[in-house]
Amino acid sequence: MLSNLNWKYKNPFITEFTVTKEDIDILGHVNNKVYLNWCEIVSWKHSASLGITPIIYENLKCACVVIKSENNFTGSLFERDQVAISTWIISTDKKIRLSRYFQVINLAKNKTIFTSLVDYACISLENFKPVRMPKLFVDNYNVTC
Repeated sequence: MLSNLNWKYKNPFITEFTVTKEDIDILGHVNNKVYLNWCEIVSWKHSASLGITPIIYENLKCACVVIKSENNFTGSLFERDQVAISTWIISTDKKIRLSRYFQVINLAKNKTIFTSLVDYACISLENFKPVRMPKLFVDNYNVTC
């Protein structure tokens, strides 16, 4: 059961991936940028589950964008490895900023391979300057851990 893995926090929002040949770099393991792509996919899926989609961002003319990312690699993944990736919203000021934590676990070993702490800021899509979160974000981007 995926929720019983060694997650850092309770209430994980989990997505599974299988490493493909396209994910592998010249060194024979998953390329660093793949982890970031997976985190983006999981982040969008989690946001959609909270009722916030790219269309909502467009309609509200604002979005939460990455302003800082701290990534930690604690192992490697290889072709055909199966992984579970989770995200949590770990903090929000309910004004402009929120933070997510991501964790990638190798399913065969129940071992954490990658973690990422990402800070976001809400910006206007008209001038790309910080803007207060709309009520929909305030109400739905809650701490989940």
